[in-house]
Amino acid sequence: MRLVPATLLAFTVLVTPFAAQERSAPKKPLTFAEAVEQAKKAIEAEKLGAAVTALQAAIRDVQKKQRTAILACLPKPEGWTIQDNEVDENADALGATMVVMGLSLTRRYENGDKSLAVEVTANSPMLQMLTVVFSNPALITADGGELVKYGPHKAILKKSGDNGQELQILMHDTHLIKVDAQGLSADDLLKIFDQAFVDRLEKPLGK
Repeated sequence: MRLVPATLLAFTVLVTPFAAQERSAPKKPLTFAEAVEQAKKAIEAEKLGAAVTALQAAIRDVQKKQRTAILACLPKPEGWTIQDNEVDENADALGATMVVMGLSLTRRYENGDKSLAVEVTANSPMLQMLTVVFSNPALITADGGELVKYGPHKAILKKSGDNGQELQILMHDTHLIKVDAQGLSADDLLKIFDQAFVDRLEKPLGK
């Protein structure tokens, strides 16, 4: 059995490269402009799968901006505390859901024994099924509701439990604002979610 000289072994250890320490940092999401540019290059190279992935990234970036704009439009009534849901917008699973199913966000309001829970669903093709209901006053009344009009948009207002109200506003057949209120009258609820509120949403949700 041949023994490797100690000097040769030491030299081998010294010149053998060691793997550098690395941390896997999360990928920085593409901006809209970067994603569109990638999609253009992918199309030119006939890499259609890469083009679709890049366009999905572009949509995610727009939806993040849309979420911020919608939250800025929501009411801020005096005396109420406000809490928005926290979203990891960099998560791959969330990004895919946002692109396919549309954007969804929630906000909660508290004021003593009064509360409001707001859920906004934007750009969802599934909401087109609600058009039939919102266009049928008789059906709304039969379900204990009341039809409320916000200009070209329609809403359904009805009682929820002993001390609650539910308001659903449908915009452009693809956006739904749902409000569950506790401890408020119908009039007080409509004062908070008034015509001016819906008009503000035309910028992030309008056609």
